[in-house]
Parts: sequence; structure tokens; C-alpha cells
Amino acid sequence: MMIKISSRLSSLIKYIHPEDKIMDVGCDHAILDIYLVQAGVVKNIYVGDVNPNALANGKENIEKYELSANIFPILSYGIEKISEYDIDTLIISGMGAKTIVDILDSPNLDRVYKLILQANNNYAELRRFLASKNYQIVLEEIVVDGKKTYVNIVALKSSKEISYSEVEYELGPIFSKDSVNLEYFKNLLEINRSIYYASHSDEVREKIKYLEETIERLELASS
Repeated sequence: MMIKISSRLSSLIKYIHPEDKIMDVGCDHAILDIYLVQAGVVKNIYVGDVNPNALANGKENIEKYELSANIFPILSYGIEKISEYDIDTLIISGMGAKTIVDILDSPNLDRVYKLILQANNNYAELRRFLASKNYQIVLEEIVVDGKKTYVNIVALKSSKEISYSEVEYELGPIFSKDSVNLEYFKNLLEINRSIYYASHSDEVREKIKYLEETIERLELASS
């Protein structure tokens, strides 16, 4: 029996490759992890949680789907124990940016090459943190699940120093050409135009320029 997953979780699947050695941080009943193994996206995956009860619920679900040989629960705060395992990719989804940053702000982050993140607020804070740790954002995507909006961010460890403009920290440096992204940016553009008419702020004017350029780029890419 195939486990059912939400559109929020399913939006992460395309970023995952079979060779990725993954730890999914935050158990959530191990739903994503079970699906990834069932669908043949990965053969094995680690799932970690700081809450013993949450981890026990995940383990129960793993056993229910008879995947104990493929999915390995770890009781751990964030990534404090990844040095004990062969892990180079992290998935952290459905959390606020501050929580994600708190999890990633560890010496063990140096062991990780690929980050697949899904934040539900304070995206600029997360982008600043990634740049400070020299993770290059290679893709961002807007995901709408019910009444909630998330930003998926895929970032790779770089040997070079990473930095972005203030507008890029605020609005994101790279987005896919998905129609949801286009609609999201058009809504942001209208909001910022209204703000500019009232304030004539140079900062808002820069955002408007960036949004107009981004929308044009996305429209060209999708045509």
C-alpha cells in the first residue's frame, strides 16, 4: 500500500537524487521518507527528531509499511549526530526560518553538501544564513498548500564566498519558471507598487525593478 503525501511534501521529491545520502530532520510520522523509499526515489534514508514521542510515531509508521531495513530513525537535536552516519544531504521542511537556522547552525553543517529546505516565513533570514555559510542557492520555488505558502530552497555548498544583493535576500535570487512563482511575484509587484505610491521609498523602488525583471525572465522562460 502506497502512503499518501501532501502537495507540500510532494513538491520536494524532484530535488532528490538516488545518490543523495539523506537525513530528513523532523519526523512528521516519516511520511516523506516512506514515500521516497516506496517510490524508488531512494533506497535508504535517515530520519531524525529531537522528540522521542515523534520519533516513536515515525518508527511505528515505518514498521507498518515494513521499511525498517531502509529507513533509520535517529534521536537527535537537529544535526548533532550526523557525524556518526554517512550523510551529505539534509531535508528540513515545513518549519519557520528561525527554527531551520537553529538546526543548521552547527559545526556538523560542514559535512553537508546539499540542503533541501522548505520555510514558511522569514525567507530573507534563511537566505542570509545560507550565504554566510557559503551555500549557493541554486533553486527556489513557491509552494501553496491550502491557505499556507512555503518557499522551497535548494542550496549547495560552495568553495567560494557567497553573497547577494539586499533585494535578492528579500525576494530570492533564483526561482523556477513554475506558474505559481509567476503569480506570486505579480502579486508582490502590485503590493510594492501600492507601497511606493504612498511612500516613494528608494528601497521599494528597487524591489519593484527587481520584481519586474524577474517576472519578465519567468515569462520568457515559460513561453
